[in-house]
Amino acid sequence: MKLLFSFFALIALNLYSTPKKVNIVPGGQNVGIELKAGGIIVTGTYDIKYDGKTYNPKTDSDINVGDIIYKVDGQIIKTIDSFIEEFKDLKEEENNVVLQLKRKGKHLIRTLKIIKIGDRYKTGLFVKERVLGVGTISFYDEKTKMYGALGHEISDTSTNDIFEVDSGLIYDSKVTSIVKSQDGKPGEKVADIEFDSPLGNIATNTPIGIYGQYEVLPKNVSSMPLAEIDEVELGKAEIWTVTSGSIVSKYEIKINKLNSQTQMETKGITFEVVDPHLLEISNGIVAGMSGSPIIQNNKIIGAVTHVLVDHVTNGYGVYMRWMFDMAQHVFEQYYN
Repeated sequence: MKLLFSFFALIALNLYSTPKKVNIVPGGQNVGIELKAGGIIVTGTYDIKYDGKTYNPKTDSDINVGDIIYKVDGQIIKTIDSFIEEFKDLKEEENNVVLQLKRKGKHLIRTLKIIKIGDRYKTGLFVKERVLGVGTISFYDEKTKMYGALGHEISDTSTNDIFEVDSGLIYDSKVTSIVKSQDGKPGEKVADIEFDSPLGNIATNTPIGIYGQYEVLPKNVSSMPLAEIDEVELGKAEIWTVTSGSIVSKYEIKINKLNSQTQMETKGITFEVVDPHLLEISNGIVAGMSGSPIIQNNKIIGAVTHVLVDHVTNGYGVYMRWMFDMAQHVFEQYYN
């Protein structure tokens, strides 16, 4: 059985039946990714024991991992500090607050018990206010200032659901080392995120990547033609990615299989890493390479999306035509 390492599902969507001939700027730059959900995210619960009683928000109040709390007693909550602010002056040992939360797109109301033990308040909740990660830019569109990255969705690791984005930013990021992949255990890029250097925003998180508008386009870049799906060939190609610092390097791959597609899906291109230098550095595909553009015959044809877990020199890519069409759709929805 073949196992895939990815954050994403498939989408059945055909946005543009008549392809448009365009030129776009290939990416390859490593970026830091910050996503916020418009509230605080429940990542776990714990038991509170007091006065011979036990309270747990999951079993007693139906508050689940993955829930997004956006109001407490009618007050908007977007950070952990603002969450704490709502109950720090409570006087009773047991206090109830009313939460408004989102769960898989539904808006719910739940009552959370706040327990005061000594000078501390216990909620029974583990929470976070943002998701951080690293990935690779796939392309830039100089006409709309749109970019596409990752080639697949970002999911909530606790629920495996697609992460619902309220706001987000991409940042400059430098690769400091590579943890090599091993068959059965994919490796990863280790990178520093430069939070004082935002490159653009994140408008949406889709099954074929994240999209937004960039503020800073890399210097000394040039555009190339976007390949149509039927122009992609078996055989030699390149992936562009960062393996050290911020320098985009080119590595040879061999495309072994192409899937004919009429709808947006992630696994259109099957390839193998054959570049000796990349194999020496990483043993194949590692986490953080998602989104790395695939170039063939001086055209941008796709982006890396998956590594094959049991054979890490092999991976999958999404056709770049699908990513570009999605970027056009996002531009019309959010910016036009």
